[in-house]
Amino acid sequence: MPDERLRVLHLAHVRWFNAEAQYALDLALEMARQGVHVGFLGLTGSPAVARARAAGLPVYEEAGFNAKRIGALGSVPAALRLGRILRQERFDAVEVHRPEGLPLVAWACRRAGMRVVRVRGDMRPVRADPLNRVVYTRLLSGVVASNTAIERSLQQRLGQTVRVTTIPGGVDPDRFSPGGPAADVRGELGFPPDAFLVGILGRLGRVKGHADFLAAARQAADRVDATRFVILAKQEGPALEALRRQVTADPVLRGRVGFLGHRQDLASVLRGFDLAVVASTGSEANCRVGLEWMASGVPLVATRVGVLPDLVVEGETGTLVPPGDASALAEQIVYWAARPERARDGGRAARRRVMERFTIDRCTRHHLAFLFPERHSDEHDSLV
Repeated sequence: MPDERLRVLHLAHVRWFNAEAQYALDLALEMARQGVHVGFLGLTGSPAVARARAAGLPVYEEAGFNAKRIGALGSVPAALRLGRILRQERFDAVEVHRPEGLPLVAWACRRAGMRVVRVRGDMRPVRADPLNRVVYTRLLSGVVASNTAIERSLQQRLGQTVRVTTIPGGVDPDRFSPGGPAADVRGELGFPPDAFLVGILGRLGRVKGHADFLAAARQAADRVDATRFVILAKQEGPALEALRRQVTADPVLRGRVGFLGHRQDLASVLRGFDLAVVASTGSEANCRVGLEWMASGVPLVATRVGVLPDLVVEGETGTLVPPGDASALAEQIVYWAARPERARDGGRAARRRVMERFTIDRCTRHHLAFLFPERHSDEHDSLV
C-alpha cells in the first residue's frame, strides 16, 4: 500500500548553525514526529546537515545554492538536481529557509508541481527589485515570517499581493519547564542562597548586548543589594575572557557577576533564575533563548527588537526596553528585583504565554495549515 503521508522538504542551505537553521531543524523534527514524511536539504558538510542526519531525518546535501550571484554556474545544475529529488521523492511541498538561489529553487519546485513557501527569519529588508517581486508574487505559494515586524516589512516592500503569515518559532515545553530539579547556580558561583538571580544567555557577539548587561548590572547592584548576575556563555574565547577581565577589574561587579559555560543540564540551570535578560541591539528574528527562559517560568526583560515585542506582554510576562539603553535596562532589573513575588507571578504568566502561543507543536501545526489549508481549515487563530 503506498505511503499516503504528507511529504515536506526543508531547504536550509546555511554554512553555520544559526537561528534560521535551528528554526528549520526544530520544525522538520516536529513535523516528522507528527507523522509527516520529512526531508532535509542543507549545504554540503554543514552543521545543520550533520544534526539532521544524527536526528534520523532523510538528508540531502547540496553546495550549488551557496552562490552569491543569481545565475552563477553552480546554481542551475543544483536546481536541476533539486528537481530530480522532488520528483523521485514525490514531495507535496517545500519550505525554503534561506535566500541563496531562491529564484532557481522556486522555479525548480514549480516545474515539479510542488508548493513552495519561503520562511523568512532575517530582519534585513527583503529586496524589492523586479526579479524578487516576480519570485515572491508569482513563483512562491506564500511566505512565513518568523515575527510580525518581518511580515509588515514584506507587505510594505512587496505589496499585499504576497500571501504572508507570521509563525514564530517554538520550544519543547516538556524539556523547558518550571517543574523538575533546579541546578544550584547560587551555590556553584558562591552567591548567597537568597540572591535574586538575573541571567543572560547567548553567543558573545556585540549585537547580543553583553556590554549593556554589565553596565545595567553596575547601576542596579547598589540599589537592590540581593541582586546577582550571571553570563551564560555558549563558548570560550577572547570575548569571554574580555568580559571576565572587565568584571574582575571592577569593584562594583566583582563578586556580583558570575559566569557559566556550556551546560548539558541547561533546562535545570534556567529554572534556578528569577529574571532573564535579552539585551540584543539588533536582529533577534527568532530568539529561541527568550522562549526557553519563558517556558522555564522566568520573566523576561528584553529589548524592542525583532520578535521580542511579539513574545513579551508588557508588565505581565516581563518588560521591554529600548535597545542599547543600559539605564532603562537597569531600571527594569531593579523593578523586578525589588518585587520578587511579582517576578514569580511574571514567570508563571510567561510560562502560560508559551503554552498558549509558542510551543513547537503549535508552530508546526500552523506551518502545515499554511502549506495545506484544504486539510487544516481549523487552524486559524491568531499566533501572537
